Amino acid sequence: MIYECIKCGLTSPVKMGKCHKCNEWNCFEEKISNKKNNLKLLVSNKLSDIGSVQNNQISCSIIEMDRVLGGGFMTGSSVLLGGEPGIGKSTLALQLAANLSHLNSVLYVSAEESISQINSRAKRLNIKYNDLFFLNDTSIDQIFLQIEDLKPSIMIIDSIHALTSNDSDSSLGSISQLKTSSQKLSEYCKKNSIILMLICHITKDGSIAGPKTLEHLVDTVLYFDQIESDELRILRTTKNRFGATNEIGVFKMTETGLVEVNESSNIFISSNSESYPGTAISSTFEGTRSILIEIQSLVSAPSQSYGRRYSNGLEINRVNMLIAILEKFSKIMFNDKDIFVNVSKGVKVKDPSVDLAIIASLLSSFQDITIPTDHVFVGEVGLGGEVKTIAKIEKRIKEFERMGFKKCFLPYISLNQSGDLEKKFSDKIKLIAIKNIKELDKFIGEMK
Repeated sequence: MIYECIKCGLTSPVKMGKCHKCNEWNCFEEKISNKKNNLKLLVSNKLSDIGSVQNNQISCSIIEMDRVLGGGFMTGSSVLLGGEPGIGKSTLALQLAANLSHLNSVLYVSAEESISQINSRAKRLNIKYNDLFFLNDTSIDQIFLQIEDLKPSIMIIDSIHALTSNDSDSSLGSISQLKTSSQKLSEYCKKNSIILMLICHITKDGSIAGPKTLEHLVDTVLYFDQIESDELRILRTTKNRFGATNEIGVFKMTETGLVEVNESSNIFISSNSESYPGTAISSTFEGTRSILIEIQSLVSAPSQSYGRRYSNGLEINRVNMLIAILEKFSKIMFNDKDIFVNVSKGVKVKDPSVDLAIIASLLSSFQDITIPTDHVFVGEVGLGGEVKTIAKIEKRIKEFERMGFKKCFLPYISLNQSGDLEKKFSDKIKLIAIKNIKELDKFIGEMK
């Protein structure tokens, strides 16, 4: 805020009683800058008059990464990558930088690790440098000087939370520093068609640390998750202006870095040929990818006077709802039983198309009936016990057929709506239409 003497024009950061220049009293008033003086009329265009804009897309030669990005990195775009400490964000960033540097100039800014640490990781990953440059600094102003000198095509910041700007007086890692640094970098890279990748921290509840405006600012937001029971890593898209959201890429962490898993349809189900009571196979869609999952249930006598409910990988409220539906329409009482429901290998599933498999696994465990390993269940269950239609049914059946399943239990309405669906797969996989869970209970009973 600036104050100005209305008599002689002397300015002061504080309001003074007497002007030292013209000796007038009570003549200081707040100076209001007229920001409109800097504005100019821009030419607006009709949308119909704007020609198609050609956006260049750069592949990183990692199929799983290109998949979640919608085909590759778009020039001028900004990507935000978050994940838990030690999950492999820096390893993935270094592998990406090395792959992209074969045909593009890449600047890798490390604000948390020293150059010697990065060099040690690069040797372990057997990375060959081409047009790849490293900078170890936390000052965004110094980074801009380096950008002006190198003029890279791609820039990776590891991590955005460790940067500081002279335009903000806040402490390192504060919201003010984070917003200032990310906004400056994003605006500069967009104007100069530079691909920007920001590595960021996450909070204890799994969301990206800092203000929500950080996610709004970028074009793509990726989360790096770890499957609890294995060295598998899941790269998930939650926002993408250039492709589908909820797309996933699957990697495996090895001594020599992250290795992509291209064939992931059956990676989340047991490899045992022998099945056990309480196990049922289903499928879920992650973006454009169909993934087989294994639902495991255990119904047992309670250790206390009342039954309890446990769920891992599924929302407990949905499991409780399905148990209530099963009690009402199958006449089976679970109130005096402990019930454990689990998705194999620690996968988290929100797709309601696995409802039929959950109920099948509960019936299997309760009746001590083993479901054959070549049977699969897909369908959403309503509160009336009816089995509802699901999306992408034909793609799911094609995947079941490819993986060698012999019987598929699916909603009756899906089979009727798809017309010649039964004719397409009649010789390869048997399709069994289910109208309600009473029919499913009957089919499970016949497997005994």
